[in-house]
Parts: sequence; structure tokens; C-alpha cells
Amino acid sequence: MGALIAKVYQDSIASRLGLAPGDQILTVNGKFLTDLIQFQWEWAGEEVQWDTLTKTGIKQHSVSKRYDEGLGIQFETPVFDGIRHCVNRCLFCFVDQMAPGCRGSLYIKDDDYRLSFLQGSFITMTNLTEEDMRRIEKERLSPLYVSVHATDPAVRDKMLGRGDQDRLTLIMDRLNKAGIEFHCQIVLCPGYNDGNVFSRTIERLSEWQGVLSVSVVPVGLTKFRQGLPVISQVQPEEATALIEWLEPTQAYYLRERGSRFVWLSDEFYVLAGRETPEAETYEGYPQWENGVGLIRSLLEEAGRYPLPITLSKEKRLILAGGIAPMKALAPLWNRLRNVQGLKVELIPLENSFFGPMVNVSGLLTGQCLIQGLRTYGLPAGAVVFLPGVMLREGEDVFIDGLTVAEVSRELNLNLVFLPPEGDKILARLFEEDSL
Repeated sequence: MGALIAKVYQDSIASRLGLAPGDQILTVNGKFLTDLIQFQWEWAGEEVQWDTLTKTGIKQHSVSKRYDEGLGIQFETPVFDGIRHCVNRCLFCFVDQMAPGCRGSLYIKDDDYRLSFLQGSFITMTNLTEEDMRRIEKERLSPLYVSVHATDPAVRDKMLGRGDQDRLTLIMDRLNKAGIEFHCQIVLCPGYNDGNVFSRTIERLSEWQGVLSVSVVPVGLTKFRQGLPVISQVQPEEATALIEWLEPTQAYYLRERGSRFVWLSDEFYVLAGRETPEAETYEGYPQWENGVGLIRSLLEEAGRYPLPITLSKEKRLILAGGIAPMKALAPLWNRLRNVQGLKVELIPLENSFFGPMVNVSGLLTGQCLIQGLRTYGLPAGAVVFLPGVMLREGEDVFIDGLTVAEVSRELNLNLVFLPPEGDKILARLFEEDSL
């Protein structure tokens, strides 16, 4: 199968040659393509030949170009031979806790080292072959994002639901020696990888120079865990203990490695009722997309946006979202309340779809909005601001498949979705047509 073209950019090599969405690039420089990485390697030269399958048949192309000049296309997917699926049965796997009837992509268990390199997806590395290892070393596919959970082979094997000897240490040793770097994560499951197991995992990871950062996130549990092992949710007192452990631990690694090395995700601070650390302690947010420093980053961005002292006329601002972020963003809401003439109304929404243990905005569904907002008796046509992370990227669709139009029509409300950046959030809130 070829590399399917999804988009062709104007004034590009591709557009000048008449390539179109739906065409497939079959070979480049005589080589069949398996993924975007291979395409980029072959395209890097100044003389490139390739074959394309179009509606009218196979066409051969040859071009002379600048070294840094792209073809001007976007592929349907960055892997052309199919996503490498996960072969584990992790006892905490969120996919196994998904509700029935959601969009199909949410049930895909990917564990593909190529997506880890290209997109920052976390992988377990349990399905790496010798050929994969050689390619990672040869092509310097670094950094990789690795789901570690525990470095004790027996503990990790149990957590991943496998029946063979875990090879994490052997793989990390080899790739570390080859100069490959890593960002690692630990999903903390009380009774499995906490306590001494957790301490030894952090210590072992610090021995690999290639490990750049470690994030710790609490296990996420939904009400759809039928037939899965019993796991306890991280409790507030456990979150508090971890936060108190973190400061001296980060100070130690800052002295020894020149980096704080290990960070807790924002959920721990929400659980403990603590404010997230100052921005500089996150060292550029190396694991921002894993929920480490999201709250602090947003507050910092919002803090740079100048709010008006007063409004020319009184306005009502209705903000809704997951229980955890609505609570954690209290400093931002307090700033808004200081604007004279602005009435701020906050609506924390319980996740009626996945269950009350899931309290982030990104997992709220259309059904959650319908059930939650209905109880507030909002006037018809009212504007309600919501986090954009609730929607599939680039589309107006919720996790449960409902569209924004369907939910808006059901509630008779005007739903407006906000970007993730704090300054852009405030800019959107204070647009004249938004209030």
C-alpha cells in the first residue's frame, strides 16, 4: 500500500505537478515507503524520483530541488503500513475502560515507536524487534517517549499483563549506549508500583543519561472496568505525600544532573488541594502534553493578557468544564471577577459518562453537557464557554460521537469552545460578539 495524500498545498512542487488528495505515493528513489520517517529520509536529497498512483494510473516523477524544499503535501497518516498495535493487557489500560458506542479511533491500542518519535506517543517497547532496534539506532530516532511504570521486571510484567520476562532494562541499556534519549512516564497504581517500587524506579531511570525527564500521573479509572483487576484511586493524602517528596528529590537531581528530572502531573496538585509549582520549575515543560504543567502554563499565559478595569455595560460570562480544571484555575477566575461590570458564573461538570472518578475536561462528552448544563436553567441562546480539548482535533465532534450542533440544539444554548493557550482564552472571552 502506498502513502495516501490527504492535502496538497498551493504553490508547492506537488501542486505544480498536479498531485491531488487521494493519490498515493508508491515509491521514492525506488524504495517502497512504510512511514513518514522513511519518506523524509528519501526526500532529503536534491534529486528525487518517485512513482504516484493516481486515478488515471501510475505516474513517474523526477525533480531537482533545494535540500530543504518539501513536496508540499500532507499524508493521511504518518505510518503507511498500518499502526503497530499494543500486545499488552495493562491492568490500567484506559482503552479497556472505554464505554461502548464511542468513535472507533478511541478503541485503537497503538504501541508504535515511529509515532513515539514523530508525535510523542508513549510506547512500552515490548513489541520492538531486532530490526526495529537497529533502525532506531541507525536513524537516531530520538527522543522516544516510554511508558515505564516500573523498572522491576516482575512488577512491570504484572502491570502490563504479560507472561514473559520484561526486557525494558536490556532495551534501555542498549539504546542509551547508542545515544538515544527518552522522556518516560509512570502511571501510578496504588498497591502495584508505589512505595519502594516507585523509589527504585526513579533511581534506576536516573542512571540512564539518556532519560531526560520522568512524569508521574495517577491512574485513571472509569465506571467501565468490568472484568479488570481491582485498582485503587490515588487518594488526597497520597498526592500530598508525593508533592512533599518531590521538592527535595528535584533539588537532588538538579545538583546531580543539572535538571529536576522528575515531575508530577497536575492531577496530583488538584487532588491535594495545592497550587501547581512556579513556571520556572518545569524547565520548559518537557512533558506538557502529558498533563505536566498545563495549569501553570495556562495561568502564566493568561497573566500576560491585560484585562480591562471596567466594562462599558454589564455582561454575564458563563464558563463550564471538568471539575478538576475548574477548581485549579481559581486564580484566573478571581482575576476575571475583579473586572467591574463582569458577572462570572462557573459550572463544574461531573462526568456522567465515564463516572465521577474522571474529572478532566478533555473526557467530557456531549451527553455530559446535555445532562449537566440542563440542571442550571440557563436562558435560551445563552453563550457558554467550554474547553476546546473536549472536541476531536479539527472537528466539532465529542468523544461519544455527538456533534456540537446536536448538543447546542438539544440545550438551546450557544456553545463556544476555547483554545488551550491562556492569552488566547482571554482574548476570545473579551471579543465583543462573545459576551
